[in-house]
Amino acid sequence: MSLVATVLNEIRIKNEKLDKNEHRLSEYGALDFFVQQSKSNPLLTSEMKAQAIRSAGKTLKMPVINYDGNIAVSNVRSCSVQDAENTSALVGVTFATYAVGFTVVPAMYSNNEIDKQNDITKKYLKCARVLGAALDGAALTALDAAKTQVFADKLIYTEAVGGDVIDVPWASREDILSDIEPMMNANDYYGRVHIIGNNGVRSLLNKLAEKGTYNIVDKSLEWAGKEFHFTNRLANESGMYATFYAVEDGNVDILFRYDREAVLGTTTKVGHEWDIVTMPYIGIPVGVHYYESVGDQSAIAGDATADLTCAKKEYYGFSVDVAFVTAYNSAIATKANPIIAAEIVKGDTYANPVVVVNSESNPVNTKEVASE
Repeated sequence: MSLVATVLNEIRIKNEKLDKNEHRLSEYGALDFFVQQSKSNPLLTSEMKAQAIRSAGKTLKMPVINYDGNIAVSNVRSCSVQDAENTSALVGVTFATYAVGFTVVPAMYSNNEIDKQNDITKKYLKCARVLGAALDGAALTALDAAKTQVFADKLIYTEAVGGDVIDVPWASREDILSDIEPMMNANDYYGRVHIIGNNGVRSLLNKLAEKGTYNIVDKSLEWAGKEFHFTNRLANESGMYATFYAVEDGNVDILFRYDREAVLGTTTKVGHEWDIVTMPYIGIPVGVHYYESVGDQSAIAGDATADLTCAKKEYYGFSVDVAFVTAYNSAIATKANPIIAAEIVKGDTYANPVVVVNSESNPVNTKEVASE
């Protein structure tokens, strides 16, 4: 699509600074995590992803085999070997549709201080911002739905009221990141851990960095071997300082699906065009539908367009169906999942108090002060 491609190229080289804070983007750590995993350690095959892109109008399902554990360990040899048949299942993929768009009246810029490309750039940015936030929120919802309900060993921690979330006391905030692996290991998950967290986690990391290799206390182990993804859509519950999900590498993926005309790259004689392009700023492939019309545009921008009673209008529509996929679990209430949700209880101070115990069995040595 030559027109839209040209517009996108213009956006990449534009550098408008004065109003940059009006259009600033956010952090979409949960979305970025799914996209990154889809590329670096995908849960799904390339064949499945290709089928998903073209699956509009039909149901997409993936075959799996359930683990039943119905094999008994015998203490005698026998000529008769027992059956151990597997139970298969088909897992349906649930897509959600996300659509944004904007319009442009080219003639309105002919006597305006704002040029057409600048206006289009900011409209693209608005679309990217709201689409990124919506997808990031949906990614967090997927993680929350798949968080483990089973903990073989919670170490020193307890579950929050309602269960399924590890409550971390303020005094243990500097220990939880190194305790995640042992809790994962207890559930038989041994891979690299990703942390998807909010700014409370970022604050915690900043404090741990102050106790690094060249300090008195080395806390570098707290984040060794982990990868962090930050999001502004993971809100703390009341009384909490930080919230995060810990996820074993290779257990999530993302699928995209597009309307059929976008997949076909259709161009009509009446001026409609479809294609698949990458949405600027958030890097998500989306379907685009472009067309033009002619009509009364006089009411669009007050006096600036009052005379445009017959003018051209351009339409840019973007849409994509997205499915956030987590590894299959046939019985999540009884089988551990490689996703741990945790929250750190808010404290009163960043300082770690020093407690001196002076008991009869463990007295503190003191020296009598000589009187003058």
